[in-house]
Amino acid sequence: MNFIFGTAAFRVGSITAAVAACMVSGCGNSDSSTPPRNVLACTDFEQLVNGEWAEHVQRPARTAPPDAFTGLKQKNEQALLAALEIAARSPLANDNSDLGKLIRLFKSQAQTAPSTLVALSNEWQWVESMTQPQDVPAVMAKLLRVGARLPITLSAKHSDDPENDSQPAVLALYPVSSVLLGGAVDARRDHIARMLGLAGETTEQALLAAEAIERMEQILAALVPPSQDGVIFDMPRFKHALNIPPGVAVEVDAATEARLQQVLNEFSVQQWKGFLKWRLLKSFSGYLPENFALEEKRWNALWQPQFVSNGGVGPRLGFLAKLMPDALDRFYLEKVVGTSKLARLDVMVQELRQEMRTRIQTQDWISAVGREGALRRLDDMTILVARPEAWIDYSTLTIDTNDALGNIKRAMTLDTDRVINSAGRLPRLGDKGGLSWASGGPYYLPARNAVIADVAMMLGLPEIDFENKKAFSYGFLGPMLAHEIGHGFDSSGTQTLPPGMPRLPPMGLTPADVTYFQSMEERQIRHYAEYAMSMLGATVPPNRITNENVADLTGITVAAQLAQKKWPSVDAMAAFFRGYAYAHREANTHAEKQAVANGSESQSVSKYRVNGMLANVPAFATTFSCRAGDPMVRAEQDRITLW
Repeated sequence: MNFIFGTAAFRVGSITAAVAACMVSGCGNSDSSTPPRNVLACTDFEQLVNGEWAEHVQRPARTAPPDAFTGLKQKNEQALLAALEIAARSPLANDNSDLGKLIRLFKSQAQTAPSTLVALSNEWQWVESMTQPQDVPAVMAKLLRVGARLPITLSAKHSDDPENDSQPAVLALYPVSSVLLGGAVDARRDHIARMLGLAGETTEQALLAAEAIERMEQILAALVPPSQDGVIFDMPRFKHALNIPPGVAVEVDAATEARLQQVLNEFSVQQWKGFLKWRLLKSFSGYLPENFALEEKRWNALWQPQFVSNGGVGPRLGFLAKLMPDALDRFYLEKVVGTSKLARLDVMVQELRQEMRTRIQTQDWISAVGREGALRRLDDMTILVARPEAWIDYSTLTIDTNDALGNIKRAMTLDTDRVINSAGRLPRLGDKGGLSWASGGPYYLPARNAVIADVAMMLGLPEIDFENKKAFSYGFLGPMLAHEIGHGFDSSGTQTLPPGMPRLPPMGLTPADVTYFQSMEERQIRHYAEYAMSMLGATVPPNRITNENVADLTGITVAAQLAQKKWPSVDAMAAFFRGYAYAHREANTHAEKQAVANGSESQSVSKYRVNGMLANVPAFATTFSCRAGDPMVRAEQDRITLW
């Protein structure tokens, strides 16, 4: 990926190269109060910054368009693994801190597995102790706590869309099925018998158990009408065994409960024992003696090749992310990103919040009452930056380098307790925790008035350098973070929001404030519709993505004003605007741009997010000496002035 500062990003002799050189050098006059005119910047800034890169992207067929973050996940993964390997040979590996425990957990993956009976002795005894069907729910709960994969799983339930999460999480039981059809059924029955045979069952016992297990799996995946007869799945006992307090609600799908009750009534305790032992072996096969792991690999390679592919997060990091998610996130932030960069990021957020306050205080369109309400909303806003509301406490977790499976069970028990106590917490960062280096992005929770600035992955970009590329780094991250802050104010006029989106309590804007806000929203809608039609031949549906465009405009306006105060030179502001455009680079085709404009309910096309927004920022025109009438200069009567 070529970076805009590099001369390799431009073809020799092209107009792009000439103009870019002028941008970088200022044509020998970078500190002048009248910087040289940059024709290409004033015509199509997005093309200037990203065009040459987009033209030379090698894109395999049927893949998503590359963007500024393509390949970053793999780069961060390699850096994180390298840092873990170094730490494993350092004094940190013997430290009893959370990071020390993480390193010992990392090292434990290489240890020889203990025998099956030793590794699963407690769990095996729980299963063997069952004497009647009524015992099954409590045993299932105990197995869930240590990480066994069962037909149901307990999760903290948030809204499917985190931006629409208007209430604290509740706990829910989700059905989990791995039923196969056709010829795979016989093959898996053989696989089940093989696994039980390795655990000590006779051939006859293993075959009988495998047949029953296959029928149980089929029932658990089928549509089963609720029944009032027979044994009832004892939910209170199940919750008690999971250590769920009586006052904590657990949602259970009626169909899931009906399936569990049917299986309780149709199968003997002995058959349930075989089923739960099979699930234990499946759950922990990778940490049992080699013959179990080899059988699991044989099965995966034969029937489920997707599980042995090289895609996704590598198994070593996936192991850590599952068991000590926050410790892995902290290790990445402290040892790979570095505390200095995190401190600079914190300062940036504080400065953006203050700049937003200044803008609210100085806008002449808003009434005194409306201004007071806006400032109150800003003061009440929670902003989490690359770190969660509170780190998970691992002080009670014991990690033994020679006990990989014991580590898993102890960590999973702690994680179950964390899930149960998560109601009311803000969402975890890094795709539910432990993956901040590989996923995420900032977003806003309207009903909680909270910005979840999940930007840890982006900090792995070499372009984010607060020491040597200050203005560029602010241009990349500043508008992005200010955009999310702006979401607290993007629907203050017409409340133009997607269906079901939670609305913040009114700020107390006067009718005149709302009228002005609506006029600016309508102006924004018209501008994007005209742009999409003229540039793409696309028809944007009425009132589409108004709040996102308003937040975009707020983000670049607030961040640009901050940058001007910090670095008033022409060169610095040029770097700031390049950082903004770079963050939106995307090598999509004309047809893909049309599809976004015609159908996206979330964001405008990336090219508009650069050109359309910067054309509304006077500082951009000043930086590149753009003139009235240039495509990158919005006419005064069309300019949008809000926050």
